[in-house]
Order: sequence, then structure tokens, then C-alpha cells
Amino acid sequence: MMVQRVAKSVSVSFLLVICSIVTVTYKATAEETAGAKALAPATAPATPTQGKAPAKAKTQTKAEKETAAAAAAAAAKADSVLSVTGITVNETSQDKVKFEIFQTIKITVKNLEKGLKKHNNDLSKLILYIDGNAVNGLHPTLDITTSTLQFDLKRIPENKDAWTTILSRGPRRWERNVPITVGFEKESPIESTIQADLTVINQFWFKVFVFIFLIAIGVFWAVAKKSDIIRDTGPQPKSLNDKGQPNRKPYSLARTQMALWFFVVIISYVFIWLVMKDSTLNTSVLALIGISASTAIGSAVLDASKRSDQENKQKTLEGKKNSTEVESQSLQSEINTLLSNIAATPAPTNIEELKAELGIKQAKLAANKEVILQTSEQIQKQTESANPLVSKNFISDILSDDEGVSFHRFQIFTWTIVLIVIFSWSVYNLLTMPEFDSTLLGLMGISGGTYIGFKFPNQQG
Repeated sequence: MMVQRVAKSVSVSFLLVICSIVTVTYKATAEETAGAKALAPATAPATPTQGKAPAKAKTQTKAEKETAAAAAAAAAKADSVLSVTGITVNETSQDKVKFEIFQTIKITVKNLEKGLKKHNNDLSKLILYIDGNAVNGLHPTLDITTSTLQFDLKRIPENKDAWTTILSRGPRRWERNVPITVGFEKESPIESTIQADLTVINQFWFKVFVFIFLIAIGVFWAVAKKSDIIRDTGPQPKSLNDKGQPNRKPYSLARTQMALWFFVVIISYVFIWLVMKDSTLNTSVLALIGISASTAIGSAVLDASKRSDQENKQKTLEGKKNSTEVESQSLQSEINTLLSNIAATPAPTNIEELKAELGIKQAKLAANKEVILQTSEQIQKQTESANPLVSKNFISDILSDDEGVSFHRFQIFTWTIVLIVIFSWSVYNLLTMPEFDSTLLGLMGISGGTYIGFKFPNQQG
């Protein structure tokens, strides 16, 4: 019994100890949890993970502010940037704008008023740009309510070269699409996407121009074939051709050269005027016309002088022949008298003297007959040389003289063709009559002088 009681007491004690341990452990755990909760606010900033959240929120706010500020600045800048937004030609605005020189165009510029304030509202500082070329001297008028600049497209000394570049650039076409903008002096042109079709040459008037000049050239050639307008001076040949028609005088190289330069210059002048609405002659053109005219005049003077010399020489020979014939007739009469006296019966006492005189007169008569014969041959040759040459064909005529095809004629003809080709190319592609070098003009003058100079031997012959 005693043992059972002791065992029972030990079991109860063991249970009490276990309960005490559980109770103490629970309290300790509860106190530790409560302490951790109390310490949490103070220790939170030291935790790395918890410390990043507030910093991140602060960075995002600054970025948003910077973005908003940048957007506001860009908007303000956009409100002050100049840009070309439209173009009107002769009060007509359309999708496909066309314009030409000596018309009026209006250009709309965004923020123009602000741009002008920066330049003291000085409109003279505004420059029109066409196809990247500054067209100076066109001072615009301003419509401030519509931010529109009006330009009268004129060709004046300040922009003459610019217009020449604009209208001659690229292949020759009726119209050409070009960008248009404006800008202030010493500044870059204002940004623009505006383009318009520049009318380089009016199709209708160009066709009229071509038609008229083709007719004029055709009429001139027809007249030249039937008249002496570009033929040598002097009388017509008296002979007939193979068709039984009268032969014609040959074509004149000098007159042909003068006619060629006349048509080249006048056609070039009108063509440039059709494009530029303005055209002028330069010193090179005057020099070329002067050289060709001088060559023609010199040739005509020498030809007239040659004919005059030939006529005078022929008259001299004919006079010599006539006087010799008269003298011969007188001598023949005297000889007949002497023969009668010598044959008389009775014979004269001075018969020997009469026979001597008869011999002298007969010798003189024979000499006169020889002179008459030689003079007649000279007259025949002179008559043949005085006869004008007969026309063969155009090329042969202008390259040939009395002795056939000559190099000095070929030289002047070749240089004339070369200069005409250069002249025409410059007019068509550069819209200007070329300024030939003085050396080249001198060469042309020498060629003309050589042509005239070679006429002197012919004259003397």
C-alpha cells in the first residue's frame, strides 16, 4: 500500500512539473511576440527591402515633373518655330500650284509675327528661295492677319543670275517641280515642305515661235533660190544650163555667213525672252555680227572693184584695137597710093624712094595686124574672165572661188559652224548668249580677213 501511495505521489508531481514547463514556455513565446510587434516601427527603416519603397516613389514623381516640363518647353518652342504652310499664286490656291516669272505669289508662314519681331519688323531682310536659290531684291508686302508674304516675281539685276540658274537647271521641260520657302538674311531658310510647278516656258507661245520662224526660214530659202539675196554681186551669166534655163550666179560665202548669224541671233533673242521675259545682246554678239557684216561688205567692195578693173582693162584693149585698126586702114590706103605711083608710066624719078617708103609702110601694117590679132585674143580672154561664175550647188559655191575649192573658204565656213553650235548650246541650256573670248573673236576676224585677202590676187589677175 505504501508503495502504491508513493508511486501515485510521484506521478502527480511529474504531471505538475510538465504543466509548469508548458505554462512558462507559452508566456515566454507570448512576451517575445508582443516585444517584436512593439519594436517593429523603430526597426523598419533599417530593413533593406522596406527602405526601397519610399525612395522609388520619390524618383517616379521627379521624372514625371521633368517629363511635364520638357513637354511644356517643346510646346512653347513649337509655338515660336517658323514654318511655311501654304502658297497662293495670283489669288488662286489649288492642290497643284503653278507659277512663272513675273507673277505674284503669296506665302503663308506660321509664327511669322514672332519671327519679324526678332528682326525689328524689317521686311527687307526676308529672302525668297526657289529651288534652293536665293532670289534677292524682292521685298515682300505683309498681311499680318493671315501671316502672308506677297512677292512680285521680277527679274532685276540683284537676282538676274539666280533666275538664270532656276530656269536653266535640269533638262528642258515645260514645267518643273521646285521647293519654295523664305528666310531671313544671314540665316538658314525656313523649314518648308511646300512645292510648286514652275512654268519654264509657255507651250502655246513656244509653238507659235517655232511655227513663225520655220515659216520665215522656209520663205527666206525660197527667196534665196530665186533671187540674189545671198549670191555674189554682179551680172548674171549669159549661158544656159542643161535644162535650157539661164544659169545663176554662185552663192556668196560672206552673205551666207551674215544671213546665218542674223537668224541665229534673232531666234536666240526671242527664245530667251520667251523663258526669261527679258533678253539682251552682249558685246560678243555685236562683234560676231560686225565681223560677218564687215566680211560681206569687204567682199562686195572687192568684187565691184574687180569688175570695174576688168571693164576698164577691156575698154583699154578695145580702144587699142580700134586705134590700131584705124591706123592700119590709113596705112593700107597709103600703100595702095604708093603702089599706084610706082606702077605709073613713065616711072617716077623717085621710084626708089617710093619703094623704100612702101616697104616701111607694109612692115608697119604687118606689125599692126599682129597687134590687132594679139589684142583680139586678150579681149577674148578678158571677156571670158569677166563673165560671172555659174552656180553649181550651195556647198560647192561657198567653198569655191575662181580656181576651185579653196582652204581659206573652208576655214571660215568651219569656224562659223563651230561658233553657231556653241552659241546655240549656250542659249538652249544656259538661257544666255555666250561671251566669246577675245582671242576666239580675233580668230574669227582673221578668218574673215584671210577670205577677203585672197580676193586681191584674183582682182590683180
